[in-house]
Amino acid sequence: MGWKWLVAFLAGAFAQPTEVPGQVAFYDLDLDVGELPSPVAPFFFFFCGRCSPLNSTNQTKKQNAGHLPWELPSGALKLNQLKKPLTPIGVWSLEQCGGTNQTRMPLFSPWTSAHPRISGTLEFVKASSEANIDAYNVYWGSSSSAKLLPFFTLAADGFAPSYAIPSNTAVPSTATHFLVFSSNSFGEGATPSSYAFTDRHVPTYGPNGIFFSDTGYTSGQVTGSITISRAASEADVTHYALYWGSSASTFLLYIATVPKATDPLVHGLAAATVPSGGTHLLAYTMNADGLNEAQIASALVYDRGVPAYPATSLAFLDLDLVQGEIGGLVSIGRAVDETAITSYAVYFAVAEEGPPGPSLGSVTASGQDVFVLVPTDTAPQVGYPYLIVRSRNADGEMATGIGILLVDRFVPVDPAQSISFLDEDLSLGVIGGTIEIGAALLETEISKYGIYWADASQQPISLIAELAPGDYNYSVALGTAKPSQAQYLLVLTGNEHGYMSSGASTALVDRAYPVNLPSQIQFDDADMDAGQIGGSLTVMRASDETDVTSYTAYYGSSAASDSSAQVALIGEILVASLPSGSTSAVFTIPMNTAPPGASYFLGFSKNSLGESLSGISASLVDKTNFFPTVAVSSVAFVDADLSSGLVGGSVTWLAPADTAGLTQYTVVFALDAAGTGRHPICSVAIGTHSCVVPLSTSLSAGGGSFAYVIVFTNNGFGEGPGLAAGLTDRALPVAVASGLSFPDTDVAVGSVGGTVTWTPPGNPSGATQFTHYQIYLAGSSSAANVLLGQVAVGTNSLVLADGQVLGNFSQVAVYTWNSAGEASAGTYAPVTDRFLPPEGVLNLFFWDQDFTVGEIGGDLAWLEPADTSSITHYGVKISCAESTSSLGQVAVGTDRFQVGFDTALANCTELLVVALNELGESPVVVSTTIEDRSTENCPNDTHHSFRSSHWRLVAHDGVTSAWKLQGLRFYEDALCSALLATVPSEWPRRPRLLPGAPVALPGATRNLHEIFQVSTRQGATVNGTEIVPSSRPWWSSGTPCAPFEPTNGSSPGCTVGFRWESDVVMSRQGRARSSGIVRPVAQRVHCVELDQSSLPGEYATQVSLEWYDEARQMYRSLLRRPATGGQLVMSYQGVLASQCG
Repeated sequence: MGWKWLVAFLAGAFAQPTEVPGQVAFYDLDLDVGELPSPVAPFFFFFCGRCSPLNSTNQTKKQNAGHLPWELPSGALKLNQLKKPLTPIGVWSLEQCGGTNQTRMPLFSPWTSAHPRISGTLEFVKASSEANIDAYNVYWGSSSSAKLLPFFTLAADGFAPSYAIPSNTAVPSTATHFLVFSSNSFGEGATPSSYAFTDRHVPTYGPNGIFFSDTGYTSGQVTGSITISRAASEADVTHYALYWGSSASTFLLYIATVPKATDPLVHGLAAATVPSGGTHLLAYTMNADGLNEAQIASALVYDRGVPAYPATSLAFLDLDLVQGEIGGLVSIGRAVDETAITSYAVYFAVAEEGPPGPSLGSVTASGQDVFVLVPTDTAPQVGYPYLIVRSRNADGEMATGIGILLVDRFVPVDPAQSISFLDEDLSLGVIGGTIEIGAALLETEISKYGIYWADASQQPISLIAELAPGDYNYSVALGTAKPSQAQYLLVLTGNEHGYMSSGASTALVDRAYPVNLPSQIQFDDADMDAGQIGGSLTVMRASDETDVTSYTAYYGSSAASDSSAQVALIGEILVASLPSGSTSAVFTIPMNTAPPGASYFLGFSKNSLGESLSGISASLVDKTNFFPTVAVSSVAFVDADLSSGLVGGSVTWLAPADTAGLTQYTVVFALDAAGTGRHPICSVAIGTHSCVVPLSTSLSAGGGSFAYVIVFTNNGFGEGPGLAAGLTDRALPVAVASGLSFPDTDVAVGSVGGTVTWTPPGNPSGATQFTHYQIYLAGSSSAANVLLGQVAVGTNSLVLADGQVLGNFSQVAVYTWNSAGEASAGTYAPVTDRFLPPEGVLNLFFWDQDFTVGEIGGDLAWLEPADTSSITHYGVKISCAESTSSLGQVAVGTDRFQVGFDTALANCTELLVVALNELGESPVVVSTTIEDRSTENCPNDTHHSFRSSHWRLVAHDGVTSAWKLQGLRFYEDALCSALLATVPSEWPRRPRLLPGAPVALPGATRNLHEIFQVSTRQGATVNGTEIVPSSRPWWSSGTPCAPFEPTNGSSPGCTVGFRWESDVVMSRQGRARSSGIVRPVAQRVHCVELDQSSLPGEYATQVSLEWYDEARQMYRSLLRRPATGGQLVMSYQGVLASQCG
């Protein structure tokens, strides 16, 4: 028996395999003709011991048992629905095979939706014995036994063999079957298992066209027939599918399916609602495998419809005031929605609701209220007492609208017979008295009389009063002002619609005393006896004598020149008696006339109503044979012209005690008090005690300058003594300081203090010499606001005490000053309110990582305050029993400080952090208690618990040019030794192995894989990992990176990271192979090494490490560090991990 057994064993060992696979099943889900799916739906082989190959009957039976049902959705299906991943339903039943029960398996295994087309796993049920089988060879076959081309080989390794067919695998042109052979080193088995597959596909041709015309008139709905032009070939078509589309190629909403047998190929729509965004009708060919989406017939839908919204208002005011005629503007309020409105039409109408009659016109809708002009003299239409407006567009107009009653407005045609008025107010420009009206002959249509001021053309200017019929007199109050243009009084008849355009009028005569006065009165006494006068009193005639008939002269008691000052009448001269061309009326006063207690002469104009209410006057001077002997006193002059070399203002003096015989005062400028080089300024009559020197009067006098002003007395014989006063030229400074500076030393917010300094200008010796500086807080360079102080020339600074409220002021200003005032221009400098930082850091934390007793070391971390604008640094201190000492400073923008290892603790208890700026420390000091830790305090685990399949780095503060990277490595441990595999060393990846994929934002892919690759070339290494080989290519974002502010909901500008996914499984023999199912693989990253460019603008200055939290559906930050160009290493609790081992 022993040798027989050995012979049998050897015969079996060196023989070709006799085990054959059982049934082969395959279902094509790639709907393109000539392609298999990606991956294909898996099929199974069944081995029934050493049974013979299955016959066709058994094959058919098993094929039917293994098919998954695929039920199409009700209605029309689109191709993309058919591309969705299928899910397995049902299991294989138990069947007998050679007397042995074999358990059937599901046809499909699960697959993911990440692939672009349906995918699955092709699995084999291994033979009951694989002792003499090394592999299974799969072929394309042209029949159930004839090989065509080899397809793939799977090892017989004791596990269920499986294979994922690559995407878009092409099917050989004559292939109809899959053939599976068992094989070993001696060859293949003679008989294969086979399966005839079906290449499924959607229709080859699409419809030739689609036609539709809306026959309804309701906007938002369409009615009519959709006509489809058949496909060029309907051999593989079962139906036509109709959809609404948002474009000529994008479907929106399903409408119906039409069997191809329908003739004609038409589908009706009845008041179908147009979906939001719907613009087209789309037609597809379809069959059981789906829709042909490559050839779509489309038709743009024109939704016919008359407007649905009427005008919101309608108004008309007839401005043609003739009875039986209309004219004016029809005002139309815009509709609530004018989307479907192109114009508004206005009609005469039978009633308010219509129907409309003759048209009055139309106007284009413009998004606002519009108007239609009804021409003057338009006759209203008999039988159409209303107006109506309707909205319209190219498809028609609304059947309804809004209407109003048409009112024909008209005014009376019978005028008043007359109007009369006599002015009883004798002041010019004002009137008073009674206006009398002669009633109209027929007052039937008259409800009022209107009295108007009228111009020279007898056109109304403004209404004076309205009178009812029967009331024909109106009293104008005395003192009523007459409009300057009024020359007539006009009366018009009227009613509720208005007044007639013409009426009765009368000239308006403003009766008044003369207002044109004599221009001058003068008298030269020819009687040299004291107390007596004689000579000619000359009254110069008025320039306008239209209201003057004569001139009168009086002795007067004062210069008041009215009736109260009249003492005695000298005489009256008629204008008509004056010679033609004469300019004056001359009154003769006999010699030796004693003035009757008078000191003035008065002159008046006169007409038939009386004398002018005021007149003119001149002093009565009784001349003698002596020159003046009296002089004025107290001469004074203050220069009001503040320009250098120019003066202006009033010269004043006191009159002599006795002015008898004096005729005038003479004022002159002179080089000296004696009157040398005198220059006349003015002459004034006795009784006047001042003289105005015009502004901009020059002091220049040839080669010299006027230094005095002198006032002389004068009479008919000559000049009397004069009194001199010095001339002082007052002028504003013109010098401007420079170099103004004011550094605020007040540490409080909102107030300033410190020293204002400036550089003095040159100081001239003339009138513009300045004596002081004035210092202000100012809001702008155009106006100083608040005076801070004044300092004398020679002092070039002002100390401002702390606490000066700054308010809205933003500048400090300095002006030069003298007794004339302040210079017109100053110098300005900005004021900056400098203050101590008002805030402190947040969440101060320190974990001692120096585990030597009595020593500390490690990161002191905090959160920066929200507002860091007033902070330049953070100061770090250690507080001990005797004192507090500084450990160092870090710049603002930093959120940690490295407390050096081996720092002696002594009796120190707290670490402090305070915000700093150039003024000092913030009053807010934040502290944390020091806990001296030893190795006994080591945590059990220094790892974090955050697991994610996606980790990334973010250029947190942005990059100005483009972010350039040469290497990126993730580590599982804090000591940066356990490198996480990203791209395998033999990249590009081997088929069937997928350890993950790099991701970046922006999505620049050039060299993206290479920066994750672990190179074998020689270069700088850490723990055997190459760091920055000069030959490694660069990845670039390609564009600048915007700063990332996660608090405002923004997305980062630039990120680079890795997404770990895998389809790798390990066999019990330790062999790696693909499961065909890609799943996320969660990693815990504790360290990352980044190689950035060293060129400015090409590296990030703040880098954060983030992980994707699946539960919260968001990225979360683990580490954030400042960075410079070159290499950056970020580690989570790296020191702690090193200390605690």
